[in-house]
Amino acid sequence: MQITKDYARRIFQGLPAALAKIERIEGDQVYFELQSPTAWKTAKQNNLFHSLLQCFWSSGCASFGDYDSLRLYYKRVAGLVKKKDGMLFESSWSEAKKEQARVAIDMLMRDMDMAGVIGSGQGKKYEDILKGIKQFYQEF
Repeated sequence: MQITKDYARRIFQGLPAALAKIERIEGDQVYFELQSPTAWKTAKQNNLFHSLLQCFWSSGCASFGDYDSLRLYYKRVAGLVKKKDGMLFESSWSEAKKEQARVAIDMLMRDMDMAGVIGSGQGKKYEDILKGIKQFYQEF
């Protein structure tokens, strides 16, 4: 939904974090999206998982041959990959239940720590992700 910055300021009056974000936007128009709590949770969970994966892969510390193998491994940990008649069936990360997601994300972070991502060229990005993770776990 597109609205003017002035209108956004009125809507988010009394919410300093939202107002600060509005002020950082260039131009006079802002966009926002209304979501159900479930859709919002799914998007946050999906973003966290894929941000961690991309950071791990880009660091050069992952011991997988390619990005898809890395992604598939942690989806298996979450129980999202099934084998039937010799074929792999992969469910979307958005279908992971809270506990499945937590187990896979915890293992992914542990593996990133053991591989030394924090000391790599992706260390700053990893630190930024870790700062936001506390909020993720408190909300879910």
